[in-house]
Amino acid sequence: MNVVIFGANEVGRSIAEWLLNDWHEVSIIDADNFKLQDTEDELGSIVVHGDPTSEEILRLAGTGRADIFIASSQSEAENMVCCQMAKEVFQVEKTICLIYSEENRSLFQLLGIDSVINITAVSLRSIQENLNVDAILPLMSIPGSTPANLISIRIAEDSETIGEPLSNLSLPNGVSVKMIIRSGAIIEDSVEDTILRNGDQVLAITDSINLDQLKELFQ
Repeated sequence: MNVVIFGANEVGRSIAEWLLNDWHEVSIIDADNFKLQDTEDELGSIVVHGDPTSEEILRLAGTGRADIFIASSQSEAENMVCCQMAKEVFQVEKTICLIYSEENRSLFQLLGIDSVINITAVSLRSIQENLNVDAILPLMSIPGSTPANLISIRIAEDSETIGEPLSNLSLPNGVSVKMIIRSGAIIEDSVEDTILRNGDQVLAITDSINLDQLKELFQ
């Protein structure tokens, strides 16, 4: 399977790493040289530097052969445009776009983007849909011989993890925390050193066998 990702941030790199470990073909587009250098140091020569809304750059990244296009950057406008181009210009079968507010969801869907995920609304949805039921929300499936999921976990008010840095927790093998959402703000840098608070939303990549352990840890 061929996957093109726009956004050399933690989420984008983590999805790429999981796919590469499962022997899929992956490329990552970004205009930030520092992020691309970190990505190349971590994952190898899979990076493409340039404007993701440029047809030439998308072609160079292999979008014409892609089965899935994922826009994971923090720029909603660029996420929208490059997903639309992947769909309309390159006929990519499945496009996935991360957004950070509800304002543009209907527009994104009207433009034919297959899956629109509102990262910052996860906390509210979790409370509304999972109150007293389940603290874990699946956000996106990552295909492969060892399927994984991008999930969101809400920290309960009586969780023993409150007041602890993430690095002190005994996370199950195969779980990788990528960011924390706190009151609508995204914590991505030095996430391992972040002191956890009640209501924090933890975004992680994991396989399905770890879900019960994660729920027990954070609840």
